[in-house]
Amino acid sequence: MALKIAATKSRVSEKAWGDVDKSTIWKRLKEALQNNEAGAKEAVKEMYAVVKAAVNAEVTQADCWGPHHEIVGDTLVLNRQGLFAAAQALASARAEPDLTPEQKKSAAKHLVRHYRELDLVAPESIRALAGEKPLPKGETVRLEVTVTGEMSVEEIPVSTAIDIQALKEGDNEPLEVVVEIPAGKSKRGWLYTPQALKRIADVVMEQGLPGFLGHQKPEDIDHEFPQPVTHWVGAKMIGEKAYIRGVVDPSAKDLKRWIKSKAVKTVSIYGIPTLEQVGGETEVVDFQPLSIDWTPLGRAGMDTRVVAVGEMDTIIAKGGTEMRVKEALEVIRQAIIDGNLSTKKIVGEIGVDRTEILEAVGITDYDSTKKIVGEITQLLNVENDKIIEEVKKLKEAADNYAKLEHEQRVNKVIGEMVKEGEEAKKVVKRFLDGKIKVGATDEEIKKAVGELVEQDEVVKQILNAFYNQPYLQTKLDDKGRVPGLVVKRVKI
Repeated sequence: MALKIAATKSRVSEKAWGDVDKSTIWKRLKEALQNNEAGAKEAVKEMYAVVKAAVNAEVTQADCWGPHHEIVGDTLVLNRQGLFAAAQALASARAEPDLTPEQKKSAAKHLVRHYRELDLVAPESIRALAGEKPLPKGETVRLEVTVTGEMSVEEIPVSTAIDIQALKEGDNEPLEVVVEIPAGKSKRGWLYTPQALKRIADVVMEQGLPGFLGHQKPEDIDHEFPQPVTHWVGAKMIGEKAYIRGVVDPSAKDLKRWIKSKAVKTVSIYGIPTLEQVGGETEVVDFQPLSIDWTPLGRAGMDTRVVAVGEMDTIIAKGGTEMRVKEALEVIRQAIIDGNLSTKKIVGEIGVDRTEILEAVGITDYDSTKKIVGEITQLLNVENDKIIEEVKKLKEAADNYAKLEHEQRVNKVIGEMVKEGEEAKKVVKRFLDGKIKVGATDEEIKKAVGELVEQDEVVKQILNAFYNQPYLQTKLDDKGRVPGLVVKRVKI
């Protein structure tokens, strides 16, 4: 048996990256290495953006970073969304912290190669990591508009002026999209500035914008209102790019199909620009948008990309009732609260192994955890489902005891340092409130009292009023501690 690597241009997977079982892929690759199968080493090097150790039977999954392929049969196939996910991770804080600069550069070069195989241009940050020269200033690369997994629609905020759920009401197959509009030259040669794009994003966040199939005629704008096929409901600037979020109208079934099949990939912003001539260039320095419309490929306008398509997951309940996943989870949550459903029953119905769930939340030593929980239940003499409630009570009692003990310690130290005058002690304590953390030592409290009476002018004035002249003197011992306050009492 041998592992093969499919040519990227002839075979690319469009499967959602979140649905790809990376653990199973690693087990297959590890098995191939241990059995010394033909093509195993090459498959590992291709599967991951970088491998931090020698590729042999001893290599571990922790040594491999940036998966972006699937294994179909015995063939390694590039996953488009996996590629975008790896590039985004490498360019962001999610990248492995122990990747060396050389490893990051190697990973970037690997990913850039795949972008080129797809006739796409890799993000600037990835090209920079790969050591490639930056694009000329002001030049915008013509990107093929493709549906990608570079971000989710939820990453773009929705305008508070729009009820997005009402827009989706009655739609059995709701579809959302996010389009990316970069600053740079349009095909007509106008240079769109970042502030012009920000103006567009601001308008969307203030009121939203309609989207039509093609632009209206200028003479019809004042009196015509065609039916929108998309409602642009949110926007966000990231660097010099505007990301606009839209909801496809329930009536636009053809448009949904075109977007999913990538037959329609571009939008054009229709509106009134403010132009300036700068160094022979026509710059768009402001823009009053009227609509963001879907256009056939190749039309004049800004280069745009559809960077996210979000379809609402649904659950078909018994009787044909359709329910969104979030709604279903809320129903389950409420059923657990009401006592009508147990987590044990849920796990049993789904058929998921309990160790998988525990590993997902970071608990790998299940037996030890179970033993500890069992000991706690016996100690407290409560049922398993009451543990959290009882532990919370213990925590609250411990916190209250710590606060009481702290209060007594503060009173004791103030009593030792301020020898006479109950009113003076009350003043000092009142001004110390909140300035000493619970659990502070006697020395820390003494230091705080000393600093208060030495540095706080308000405290000095109040206490001086009690005695009609400077009332106390502070001194530090040879270790810098405040041993006490010497109170000088004066008859009035």
